Amino acid sequence: MKVKNIRRTDTKKRIEESFTALLRKRDIEGITIKNITNYAKINRATFYAHYEDKYQLFDEMIKESASNKIDVYTKHINKWNNEQVLCLTQAIFEYLNEVKINCPYSYQNLFPLLRKKMLMELKQHLITLFSRMDNTKKNQFEILIYSRVIYDAAEVIVTEETNLTLHEVVKEINTLIDNNKEE
Repeated sequence: MKVKNIRRTDTKKRIEESFTALLRKRDIEGITIKNITNYAKINRATFYAHYEDKYQLFDEMIKESASNKIDVYTKHINKWNNEQVLCLTQAIFEYLNEVKINCPYSYQNLFPLLRKKMLMELKQHLITLFSRMDNTKKNQFEILIYSRVIYDAAEVIVTEETNLTLHEVVKEINTLIDNNKEE
């Protein structure tokens, strides 16, 4: 059983690496299952044993990597404060910027797909954070708005729709959400 799991993990890794390599060269819409399987040196049945289609593959890759990026940036902060907002914004900025650099032909089409997953991960992170803080009660609407403001601010920086620096944008975010006082 262990050998099968190792092989399965290796196959999934090859599929993901192939898909990532292809995204660096072309738009997601131009990538076929045949492209992925040829690049990974597997057959179609093997691909479909792991994923329903390229969008499920993309979703799984994004969910895991988005969650990891947020965890890396925020693992040392257990409070909702200016530093938390900065770290979350940095995590999203870095993530999106990596996609922009590594997928120059498809990042504009990938960002809307990334948005949904990143917002889910931000929302989950904030739900967990606020549940650990006894004195901070935030409703679902507030958490949703915080997630969207942070994501959209990071995307605006990456797509160069502002000339503000990351720190200036975070200062604006904190003003918007009235987070200037450390709790």
